[in-house]
Amino acid sequence: MEEIEDTPSIREAAQVQERLWRGDGFAGLVDAVARDGDPGTHAVVEASRAKVATLPADVISRELVRRTTLTRQWRQFLTRYPVLLLPVSAELPFPDNLDMQGNEGFERVWEAQLTMRALPAMGLPGLVVSTGLVGSVPVGVQIVAGHYREDLCLLAGKAIEARGTPPSPIDPVV
Repeated sequence: MEEIEDTPSIREAAQVQERLWRGDGFAGLVDAVARDGDPGTHAVVEASRAKVATLPADVISRELVRRTTLTRQWRQFLTRYPVLLLPVSAELPFPDNLDMQGNEGFERVWEAQLTMRALPAMGLPGLVVSTGLVGSVPVGVQIVAGHYREDLCLLAGKAIEARGTPPSPIDPVV
């Protein structure tokens, strides 16, 4: 295993994904969320309002071009390094509903989930494998491979699981 510090930009891919999500049809999304009444979805919409207001009119076409460039960079990178191991999140699991406890909580969750937002923007397959517990909190690793190489994710996941005893189940009541 080799430690790599210079990958294509994960942050930029997450930003592209964010602008694509928010760049088209936001008014319709606001209406749908109001009808649905889900507090979690409402928190996301409210946290997004200020960012949506600053998006340029041509945001979708700009971001599709940028996504294509980033996808090409990632394809080249994953040709050299066929499997990449990343943290699942930048933080251990959060307290329930942290993202609904104001803008600070939302932004904390949003930032920590960077890899979960970035990699799907480019259609990269991924797999999360539990590697143990920190106290009673499950932790793991995210396995990423190139397009159409889910087989590599599964093989790497199998190898990681074989290195140790799987953690015991977590009691959801605790």
